[in-house]
Amino acid sequence: MTIWTPKHPSGIRTQWAPPASDATWTESNLLVYNTQIKQVRLIHVENVYRYMYHWLVEEMWRSEAGDNWFEDFYGEFRDQHAHKEIRWWWRVKRSPGGIAGDHPFFMQKWYIDVLTVNMKRVEMMYKGKKIKPYVGEFLMWFNAVLELDVNNWFGKGTTFKIGEFLEDFFLRMIYKDRVREQEVELRRESERFIEDLKFYIGLNRASELRKPIEDSKQWF
Repeated sequence: MTIWTPKHPSGIRTQWAPPASDATWTESNLLVYNTQIKQVRLIHVENVYRYMYHWLVEEMWRSEAGDNWFEDFYGEFRDQHAHKEIRWWWRVKRSPGGIAGDHPFFMQKWYIDVLTVNMKRVEMMYKGKKIKPYVGEFLMWFNAVLELDVNNWFGKGTTFKIGEFLEDFFLRMIYKDRVREQEVELRRESERFIEDLKFYIGLNRASELRKPIEDSKQWF
């Protein structure tokens, strides 16, 4: 289901809801996919973190600044029983322009919020080595947004004199099929990332072929 989301400086929140504002059709993007993952089992959090990071880098997802430093927030909390809670928020974007360069109208964005709770160190043997990974409960909220009119051709304050009056007609009539194509492509890519991650943390059947992680990129 497609949801038109008012443009907002804070982006998409973990518990998503439309911001309370007077935003209209002309101030909207597309929320094309959102989901939540929860896994309660023996899970190597450092390797999950690395798997997600390298997946995004290899698939050319970047920060708002265009580099690989896309972590907006990272925080840790430890209680008196030595259990740890970790949160991290990633904000990444990618232009669907392909080899032709950046697309002048669309931008794909992912909002990834992760919370791990009841984490503690455990000692285990892996590939003949004794390791002490953090294990615990893993939760992730994921939202994929298709941003429209990234160069402000039709928004308020545009230098294109009649742009504000043409946006509704342009999107609904002239560019309707292109918007739909980008929506489908972003949803397909989002589902691929989620399915790969679910396989990695053991939520999918082992028979399904998903993107692996190279040994050199693991924590141990």
